[in-house]
Amino acid sequence: MTMTPVVSTNVERVGYDEVAQILRVEFRSGGIYDYHGVARWLFDEMLSPYPWRRVGRIVMAHRCYRIG
Repeated sequence: MTMTPVVSTNVERVGYDEVAQILRVEFRSGGIYDYHGVARWLFDEMLSPYPWRRVGRIVMAHRCYRIG
């Protein structure tokens, strides 16, 4: 999965697997999480500046696993 840097105070990079619908979020604090069942539009929103302020609650409503 390709990770893309974003402009954010708490998110470092994001990636997306369109087939599996997995959004990967790497936080500046060092945690990396995979969110499952995420639609493409939500990944697109995560590429905008300061995404977590706008859509963080929507992302966190998905099942997630810490991978790093």
